[in-house]
Amino acid sequence: MIMGLSHIAFGTDDIDGATERLAAFGYSTRFDEPELENHISKTPLLGRYQPRHHIRSLAAEGAMAIELLDHGRLVGPQSAALLPIFQSAMPLEDWQPVATSGLPISDSAYETFTKALGRQPLAFHDPVLKMTLLWTSSDKPPPGLLACAVLVDDPSPLCNLLSQLRFRSDPATGLWSLLTPLPALQARLIPVPAKRHLDWAETPILDAPGCPCIALMARATDRSDPPAALRGKGNSFTVEVNGKLNRITLARPDDGPIVEMVDPQT
Repeated sequence: MIMGLSHIAFGTDDIDGATERLAAFGYSTRFDEPELENHISKTPLLGRYQPRHHIRSLAAEGAMAIELLDHGRLVGPQSAALLPIFQSAMPLEDWQPVATSGLPISDSAYETFTKALGRQPLAFHDPVLKMTLLWTSSDKPPPGLLACAVLVDDPSPLCNLLSQLRFRSDPATGLWSLLTPLPALQARLIPVPAKRHLDWAETPILDAPGCPCIALMARATDRSDPPAALRGKGNSFTVEVNGKLNRITLARPDDGPIVEMVDPQT
């Protein structure tokens, strides 16, 4: 059973710099694992396997939680699976504007953004996070990661998968949110049609720049079948994180981001 959001994964090769950058949006460290086991079964989801990697979990009040993944170096172009949407009063000074032609998004997606967010977001490249992101202006606190655009060729299979993961769509906005009463476990996703772009990777991997993975808190994953779209697409293993044993299930559907389910065993 899905309980809520665990985190959105950000690939990085400078975990301290990324932490400092996200602090500008109110993020602080929840826990840090500098030498975490990188389970061998994750090899198909990586560009370059290493037996250890560094993860750091960050949280900010009212914003979606982020986990930084540092595998030593970044591999390939930015993942086109998830495109983060930040909100704040002003864009950061060193952000570099990105034209819509530089995004792997169909032109029809901008109507979707206006419906979901009330305005069209702007695109910037963050030289510290080493990713392109979307940003929308908001004078209302809190700042931080507001939502993620999910880039897919056909939104229908994704919407079916999200329904099985306890997301529900708001018919008025098209915004998909998790069924949870706890703000800290909330996630907001906007399915939008993708387009091929040579500067973006179609297949998400965990050590690429950008956001390859959404992780969800779950229970009883060993006693229930995964959603149909994830069956046969991944595997499970146990690992100790932040002093607690967790059963981790990682699956890569045919389209969209890697889906991780984090099932605490204690």
